[in-house]
Amino acid sequence: MTERTNLHAVLQDILPEVHALAGDTIRVTCEPALMDVHVAVSRADLAGAVLALVRNGVASMPTGGVLTIRTEHVEAAGAEMGPVPPLAPGRFMRVTVQDTGRGMDEHERVRAIDAGDDETRGLASVLGVVRRVRGALWLDSATALGTRAFLYFPVHADAAEQQRVTVLLVEDETTVRAVVRRMLLGQGFSVREARDGESALRLWHAERDQIIAVITDVVMPVMGGRDLARELRLVDPSLPILFVSAYAGHEPDLLDGVDAPRQLLGKPFTNESLLKALRALLGGAS
Repeated sequence: MTERTNLHAVLQDILPEVHALAGDTIRVTCEPALMDVHVAVSRADLAGAVLALVRNGVASMPTGGVLTIRTEHVEAAGAEMGPVPPLAPGRFMRVTVQDTGRGMDEHERVRAIDAGDDETRGLASVLGVVRRVRGALWLDSATALGTRAFLYFPVHADAAEQQRVTVLLVEDETTVRAVVRRMLLGQGFSVREARDGESALRLWHAERDQIIAVITDVVMPVMGGRDLARELRLVDPSLPILFVSAYAGHEPDLLDGVDAPRQLLGKPFTNESLLKALRALLGGAS
């Protein structure tokens, strides 16, 4: 039977060891995806692989720096270039261990992911783990610019079959909508999209049992975000709504008539600020 391990629980358990390895000169940050999931790997192999990458990152920063551990949901089509071994089609959790250390040139990077080169970076055991579970390893690095090491673990079959939680994204700007959609998918959400309030309202009434939150622009054609929120709240007064607007901070009455739970995020925004706002809105729930 395939082993089933809670990824974020394991990362939380090994965090004290990560801090101990980092010491006083390296700042450790963790950025877990909002939606947790079980992966098809043993707890020991998962912890060992992540800690091996942490040790490499710490060793590359003898005078201090920042070590970041990040998790993301990834859909693989089976034609991705880079990961070793190549990923089969399916759902994966990607664990990134990123450092701000000395980095590697191309020759060092290729040697580091060579299964026979256990003396330089100690990644032979990591490759052994990912090969056993049909995952993958990849390194992105440049001299003096640090290293990002990626571990791919397949989502456990039981978890892959579950209905993913859905966010309704309402935005009339196509580019903004595409960026936000990518971020939400990386956090483990399903996404339903609408370009104005009226079409969003129809979608929500049809699929409201699957929708955990709404992200909406404030100013849109046909029906704006504030009117949309009022209509939604007539049916579900506790529905979490994240508003985004270029006018945030300039119009204090922008969200008048819309009660909590709500958040307002100003445009332009980064993926990090959007994630922070959404995490605050959902209370860190996963």
